[in-house]
Amino acid sequence: MIRPLICKEFDLAIPRANYCWLAAVVLLLIPNWPFVVVFSYLFFGFMLIVVQTDKVNHDLMFCASLPIPKSGAVTARAMTLILVEAAMVVLAIPFAIARFWLYDHDNVAGMNVNLTFFGLIFVMFAVFNVIYLPGAYKRAYRMLWPLLGGTLIAMGVGGTLTVAVSVVPALTVLNDRGLDHIGLQLIVLVAGVAIWGGMTWLAWRKAVSNYESVDL
Repeated sequence: MIRPLICKEFDLAIPRANYCWLAAVVLLLIPNWPFVVVFSYLFFGFMLIVVQTDKVNHDLMFCASLPIPKSGAVTARAMTLILVEAAMVVLAIPFAIARFWLYDHDNVAGMNVNLTFFGLIFVMFAVFNVIYLPGAYKRAYRMLWPLLGGTLIAMGVGGTLTVAVSVVPALTVLNDRGLDHIGLQLIVLVAGVAIWGGMTWLAWRKAVSNYESVDL
């Protein structure tokens, strides 16, 4: 049941133009830049989905008319969000490697693009998911505000964490652009992925509960 609904998300809910947001990973090749912004573009892509597609196409009413439980629609949207977030990180890896070989200096505008950075990006994604998903299905026709709030708070958390790693002396070992502290960086990456998975699961559970009580 879920697979056709996920296909529906990619075929009907996400405009093809929104995939261009994934191309933002090319910006990792800029010499000095706050690279957490690159992954924030994903949130604005989802904002366009809610404003332009869901409301115009009456996506919730369409899903409600299908012979599926309400939880199916929520699960499909959550899985779509997970797949897009994971895809952006995977697409960013070659550019992060290219950046390592192209430049021999630290990023003076924020964190270096290393394993710690990607771990913190997963934390930022987790914050967005835990705000957006439950909020979007709490009031079926007020989906923009949870998305906007999730975007701003997630960007604030991501920005704060990456700035802290780049300026706080006790954390600067996590900002190494080489392989000297690869063990510590790997721990942060694994922890970030675990937080992303756990918080997204909790967000999905809460979103399903909220949507079950919504009267369409």
